[in-house]
Amino acid sequence: MSLALELYFQIPLAYAHVVSAVIVVPLVTFGITTISRMQLWTQPVWLLLLIAPYIAVARAEPEALLTLETYFWIAGSGQGFDWLLFGSAATVACSMVAQIGEQVDFLRFLPDQTEQNKWRWWGAMLAAGPGWVVFGVVRQLLGALLAHLAIRHGIPAEHAHEPTQMYLVAYNELFEDPKWALAATTLFVVLSQLKINVTNAYAGSLAWSNFFSRLTHSHPGRVVWLLFNVLIALLLMEFGVFGALEKVLGLFSNMSIAWISTVAAELMINKPLGLSPKEIEFKRAYLSDLNPVGMVSTFVASLVSILAYVGLFGEWPKAFSALIALGLAFALVPALAWFSQGKHYLARDRDERNRYARNTCSICENEFEHDDVAYCPAYGGSICSLCCTLDARCWIAARSGFVSTTIWSGWPKLPCPSF
Repeated sequence: MSLALELYFQIPLAYAHVVSAVIVVPLVTFGITTISRMQLWTQPVWLLLLIAPYIAVARAEPEALLTLETYFWIAGSGQGFDWLLFGSAATVACSMVAQIGEQVDFLRFLPDQTEQNKWRWWGAMLAAGPGWVVFGVVRQLLGALLAHLAIRHGIPAEHAHEPTQMYLVAYNELFEDPKWALAATTLFVVLSQLKINVTNAYAGSLAWSNFFSRLTHSHPGRVVWLLFNVLIALLLMEFGVFGALEKVLGLFSNMSIAWISTVAAELMINKPLGLSPKEIEFKRAYLSDLNPVGMVSTFVASLVSILAYVGLFGEWPKAFSALIALGLAFALVPALAWFSQGKHYLARDRDERNRYARNTCSICENEFEHDDVAYCPAYGGSICSLCCTLDARCWIAARSGFVSTTIWSGWPKLPCPSF
């Protein structure tokens, strides 16, 4: 987004970073309703700007499509195919796995499944969930095509991967006037980044809010953490993280693959085999402080794959470091769950009391659904996530099942266990 602003308005990149950060703040301040409307209203324009340049390239330079055909022929025939280059490319491509997984955030807006919307519900779930991998593959292939096209048109190789340069070359095939091509490129890149950044900024503000409210037992408001999150992003860009993107993505891919593979192994192996509870519990009140199954698996898979990525074990493990992370995670998760006998998943019975479909919070007295509250022995009733996070008194009571005034008066203010 900053590169597009720099290219169109001819301003220094450092100032463009500031503009990019400032634009996001007011949109996210108004919450998810405004973000949803912005995503909906801009979708037709974004799709048009996304597809149009590829149609123009296919019509004006059909020989450019031979590049993709050549890649497919090399991969299919094996002639001239370099496994080391393939592994290295796969490691960088795996950095997209976490971003594809983040698309599941949008599934929270799915309506309840009914007989009337059953087919549309499943279609939306598959398309926005696991099906997003297909879109990711197509996007990478078309991006490679545009990068190749940019190099053919004289763009230096070190800048050919920049979206502004790739789409500027493509839009020049669509518009005779270079000014219109530049304007369309800028609009597309800015719109794309806004659609991404508002969602990331909103999710980040919630994550920081949850983290610090649990740590400090105070809640100054989500907007404070929105500004904090945007400031971190701005500093990273000003310090030149984009210049080290390939190395950053390489390291990130190993950690993200280890993390996502650990989650996948838990869902695909442990739960069907009964190595962990069948239901997914997310409320902190019922979870153990530390679960070695996920933590150890993610840490070991990340560490070994990163050591392979930096070349400690030779060229072949370096090229396939992401696949090493995947394999280790899938091996460690069921092994650790079997060894620990699933003892670290739940701290107490989650069905104890608090069994109504809707329950009233003992502190704020607001009504919540069953999944959004936990039973708190300290208050002898239900407690919502925010009240539980801001109150530190039930640390011992929630885990031991009893309340003691003596314990309350002498026990340090530790983080609340619930949610």
